[in-house]
Amino acid sequence: MLCKECHQEFSSERSLHTHLKAHGIYIADYYCKHFPRKDLLTGELIQFKNKEDYLASNFSRRENMLDWFDIVEPEEGRQVAISMLSTRIESKKLSIAPTEVELFFANLPPIKKYKELFGSYSKVCELAGVKPPLTGKVPDEWKNDFSEKKIYVDSREQRPLKFANSECLKLDTGDYSTSGEDFRNTFVDRKSFDDWCGTLVGDNFERFRREIKRCKTQGCYLWVVIECPLQEVYNLSKTSYHKPNISYISHNMRILQQEFLGSLQFVFSGSRENSQLIIPKILCLGDKLKNVDLQYFIQ
Repeated sequence: MLCKECHQEFSSERSLHTHLKAHGIYIADYYCKHFPRKDLLTGELIQFKNKEDYLASNFSRRENMLDWFDIVEPEEGRQVAISMLSTRIESKKLSIAPTEVELFFANLPPIKKYKELFGSYSKVCELAGVKPPLTGKVPDEWKNDFSEKKIYVDSREQRPLKFANSECLKLDTGDYSTSGEDFRNTFVDRKSFDDWCGTLVGDNFERFRREIKRCKTQGCYLWVVIECPLQEVYNLSKTSYHKPNISYISHNMRILQQEFLGSLQFVFSGSRENSQLIIPKILCLGDKLKNVDLQYFIQ
């Protein structure tokens, strides 16, 4: 690697970064000086957080990205959109394209925008050289009323949702399930924003991973329903008493989603009321939803 300050060669990035001390320059200042990245919408310099994210960044804020794609010519939009996705796939060595939730945390355009630009998300995935993650469509039965279905609530649920027809008992997996002809080997783990953050760090992460692995071994599907709006995650993190590292948490979520694709899906419902509405649908429709990117359809 070549130092842009003195043109000395280095065998590794780490060696280069250590060498920068000889120039009295910080890593952030070095990359901002020699590899400046500007927001495509505003032209402002993008703030440096780390090298990988900085060099892949085209926008300082997600809102700027969405606004830019709304006003740019389609061809330029296609070029930037596929470049952003390809860079993400290459840097993370992905074989399966990101889901709607993953696209959000990677600061990439949503599936809707990719479909507007390319006709389908599957086509974009093909161009990027990866498989699409979830290709199913929401079944017509999603519109049906499931509010009277029998819902089993785990006895350890601290803030259980209320259903018209429910029973409390100890569940081996998740917080909610159903029974009889409605049972589809499907379980729901309900989480508040703080629960979601806490589950994906430290020992809790490994404990949760073991739970998902056991669920997969038993041929079950686990939905993790987080009762906050996806778009509000970063705002909520700023107001939390213990400020969570959302980048780290979303990274761990992506690891689980990629590892257990076909047995696990995360969906941000938006509120407790929405969770109460969609959980019976998820439980009763079971297999008809496990290949559906539900976040995309309920956005």
